[in-house]
Amino acid sequence: MRRLLRIIKANAEVPFFLKILIGFILCIHAVYLAAFCAMGEKILIYAGVFSLATYLFALKLIFDSKDSSKLVIAVIQIAILLHALICEVILGWGYGFELIFLISTIMLFFSPFSYKRLNYSLITLQIFPAAMCYLSLGGEAIRPPDAWRDALFIFNLIAVCFLSLIISYFLEILNAFAFLKVLEQKEHVKQNFLLDPLTKLLNRASMQNILDGDGKIFGAKFAVVMGDIDDFKKINDAYGHGAGDATLVSIAEILKGALKETDLVARWGGEEFLAVLRDADAGDAVAAVGRIKDKLNQNAVEFQRASIKATMTFGVVTLQEGENFNLKAMIKQADELLYKGKRSGKNKVVSAKFDPSGI
Repeated sequence: MRRLLRIIKANAEVPFFLKILIGFILCIHAVYLAAFCAMGEKILIYAGVFSLATYLFALKLIFDSKDSSKLVIAVIQIAILLHALICEVILGWGYGFELIFLISTIMLFFSPFSYKRLNYSLITLQIFPAAMCYLSLGGEAIRPPDAWRDALFIFNLIAVCFLSLIISYFLEILNAFAFLKVLEQKEHVKQNFLLDPLTKLLNRASMQNILDGDGKIFGAKFAVVMGDIDDFKKINDAYGHGAGDATLVSIAEILKGALKETDLVARWGGEEFLAVLRDADAGDAVAAVGRIKDKLNQNAVEFQRASIKATMTFGVVTLQEGENFNLKAMIKQADELLYKGKRSGKNKVVSAKFDPSGI
């Protein structure tokens, strides 16, 4: 989903859309200018040259800065309004420039990334002169009817259709992007609910939900590991809570890197971690936790100008294949083994087979 979101976002960028839109409008106005030159309409020639210069200026703005999108859209809207109005006044009705008013109004209504107040003002301005042109001209042409009238009407009709397609396609992409953005936000909320925000490990609530199941997902043999950072309060007191957070993040990375993808690990408390090692007998579990302890002993957390060494003590409870178990009792036993290690010197791995008598 994230990959699809990036693709749609890349295509939904306003500057990318505006470059295509301005390029298309420039081509249309180049045709207008050529037609006006052939028709000998000097005022429209001047208007065409001015319009081309305006769109080239808008194109330069969007290439220079992506943040100029709103200004560029306003320039385009005003330029379209003025050009269509001049053409209506000079040529009259029936040349298709009344259709330009229509497509411009559609752009104003459905532009989600422009100045809203300016949009409404321009819509009002468009409706008023368009109505005045129709009433004053009586729906008739000013220039004597000739082949140019039909040619320009057909050209404007085709141009409006293509502009409508471009705008509708972009709006469709924007809608898809907005929908995927909502999905991404929901996924983000879900992840925040499941994961500890600091270490990105499972949080206690989500781990507890897993443990509250029947335990069959862990397999026939597995181990429960409880780990606690040694003298964590001293780290906070000596270097500050920022150092404590950095230590937690570093240890979480070591735990994730050392355990299998199928294993589960959670931040169980402040400086306490709980892991379930799946498909692991006593030897596998003790060896895996031993490797974690060795990595911790070699690790130094760099925080500001301090190099912090942090160790952990672990309690490991293993379950052999075919044995009955109780996850709550296994966690309690692992916690007792952990504190047994704390009392005997810390930075240790204390393990035992699951003792059902503690149930």
